[in-house]
Amino acid sequence: MQDKTSPQGRASLEDVAKLSGVSTATVSRVLNGSTTVRQSRREAVERACEELGYVINRAARTLASRRSMTIGAVVPTLATETFSRTLAAFQHQIHKSGYTLLLANSEFDPDIEFREVNKLVEYGIDALLLVGHTHHQRLWERIEQHKIPCIQTFSIDTQHPSIGYDSVKAAQRVTEHLLSLGHKKFGMIAGTPPTNDRVYDRLRGIREVLNNARLSLPESNLIECAFSINDARKGLFTLLDGPEPPTAVICGNDMLAFGAMRAASERYMRIPNDISIAGFNDYEYAEHLEHPLTTMRVELDQIGLDAAEYLLATLNGETVKQQWVLEPELIVRSSTGSAPRQGR
Repeated sequence: MQDKTSPQGRASLEDVAKLSGVSTATVSRVLNGSTTVRQSRREAVERACEELGYVINRAARTLASRRSMTIGAVVPTLATETFSRTLAAFQHQIHKSGYTLLLANSEFDPDIEFREVNKLVEYGIDALLLVGHTHHQRLWERIEQHKIPCIQTFSIDTQHPSIGYDSVKAAQRVTEHLLSLGHKKFGMIAGTPPTNDRVYDRLRGIREVLNNARLSLPESNLIECAFSINDARKGLFTLLDGPEPPTAVICGNDMLAFGAMRAASERYMRIPNDISIAGFNDYEYAEHLEHPLTTMRVELDQIGLDAAEYLLATLNGETVKQQWVLEPELIVRSSTGSAPRQGR
């Protein structure tokens, strides 16, 4: 297949004009949002941009040797401490080296993530932080085309640079803890869409441990909901009113666990006598709840610091390792206890 881009490998304005059959002036007018260009020409330019992977580089007016001194990050949500703490540490670290953070929210949607990455590239970012290892099929093509250093966080990817932990192993650990307390009826409040590879892996870890113990996690006991306290609260009500009410519930994060604990309280259930609830991440408030929360501690600040270290070193031309593996720690508190002797 013939390469349609410029010799440098990055599509230019002239490349777009040639492929779309219009002048560079017309391409510029389309990209600048002019309404004076005929629809057929506009569509031709848009098709050419998509095929070539062309995006506007607003830093193009600077000298080729200069940088925009911006680093982009696209995270699934800003509604949880999971990403806000990580980003705070990341931003603090890159600021020390004179970089500014440009931030976008993907809403757990790979198409939105891809669109936001394109926008960040358009603004001339020097490097990029992403979450997870499951993305739009063209995302890595776009990143490599523009030669942008990129680090994935919260999961392990042997194909690309990443900083994270083994979600399967972490879920196995908390499940084994609950099994050791005698629980046989499990539920999970995942709080996730199918594209969240971290929670998908945790679900796999839970099921592997339960299968080895000749137990199961019924589909009716898997609750997928939004990442909010109220949705988790409703999720526990669904579990309690379902065909196999659990005595142990594993939640996708500590915020969901708090919502589940509120629901248990509304049903006059004693924690952990009647039901055990575990979270994930060890948010700052987890140990200060009425029933201090058993959870898997993830070093959220460290993920941000390591991600910044990797990108800054790469931008400076240094050789650094490609994978950083963290080990979550099980923190046992009073929200989990022995299974009820006779159930409910």
